[in-house]
Amino acid sequence: MAKFILFDLDGTLIDGVDDILFAMNDLLAAHGHAPLVRHDIEAMLGDGTWMLTKRAFAARGSEPSDAMLDELNVDFNARYVETDYAYTRLFEHAEPVLRQLKSDGWTIALASNKPEAPCKTILTKLGVADLFSVIAGGDSFEVKKPDGRFLEFVLGQLGFDRKADTAIMVGDHANDVDAARAAGIYVIGVAMEVDDTRAQSLGADGLTTDYLQLQNTITGITA
Repeated sequence: MAKFILFDLDGTLIDGVDDILFAMNDLLAAHGHAPLVRHDIEAMLGDGTWMLTKRAFAARGSEPSDAMLDELNVDFNARYVETDYAYTRLFEHAEPVLRQLKSDGWTIALASNKPEAPCKTILTKLGVADLFSVIAGGDSFEVKKPDGRFLEFVLGQLGFDRKADTAIMVGDHANDVDAARAAGIYVIGVAMEVDDTRAQSLGADGLTTDYLQLQNTITGITA
């Protein structure tokens, strides 16, 4: 039996909010809008950068057309790349736990709604890209989370056998749980930036607020 574990990125493996906030406020300023604060951006994350851009402008009383949002999203992503992810960091204990999972025979993949290119760049910059057999972003497939077909796409690339293998999705958002349910795999909710009340509300099979707890959580849902 093979073992596969998929991770979300933002809010799950990394805290990248400050770089996202900087890029979005830079974009908003270019269009005459006041800046957002970190709490605002945190509440808008989870559905990809296009929706993030839409929500950010809506928060400033602007409702661009879809065509304009396409352009704004491209602009946001360019500004985000320009940050060079200077303040993005892995959550505490994430790297050693990932390395232990790899050592224990887990095949690790990324399944994020963030575009694929920054996912790869960030994981490389943080020194953990080598641990991931597949790095998939929101533009890697025709659908993204919460559509379970996105996870099925990632698992298919890994050679997952539904009848014989074990697969787990790890994420901090309802989209992660919904996608895992649709794909018929286990799911663990994490809350690295907030208390565990939010993680519990996700309705996952297990939850953790510290990466040092993750192995016990995995054992608890798969034993």
